[in-house]
Amino acid sequence: MAEGKQKHDAKASSQETSPKKRRRRSKQKKKMSAQKSQQETLQSGRKKRKRPPSSLQHPIIVPQVQEPVPLCALCGKPVQAISQAISGPGEGQFSHFDCVLRKIADEEKILPHQKVSYIGRGTFAVVDKDDEGNMVFVKQIVYETPETFSAMKKFVEEHKR
Repeated sequence: MAEGKQKHDAKASSQETSPKKRRRRSKQKKKMSAQKSQQETLQSGRKKRKRPPSSLQHPIIVPQVQEPVPLCALCGKPVQAISQAISGPGEGQFSHFDCVLRKIADEEKILPHQKVSYIGRGTFAVVDKDDEGNMVFVKQIVYETPETFSAMKKFVEEHKR
């Protein structure tokens, strides 16, 4: 009986390695993976779009915006990037952010261990560290009011091309 089993095992292994069976199994595997991916897309609710090759895609043309170039109210040099400017203290005046930091540091006569920091919404602060190393605001200075900021936004929108 053991001999009959060996013949059967030999016959089964020769059938498994036949090229015809291998092709059939690979086709079945491909079908199964395709069905799984379809089920996944149905479950997720979105179908995957096929993108055209990059050679067929049209380049995106972005118009270049020319920002206004006002002069700094503190140093007199042009403000090249309006995103690095701050308005105030008067309406229609623009300053370099670094110039404002220097001006506040000079006017407030800060100590060597203190620093001037921007804390948001046009407000600067003289900052010091306490004994535990935490930052403490010694003084807050409002430099840019909401009105001057909105006037700056209007100016930029009107003058950009």
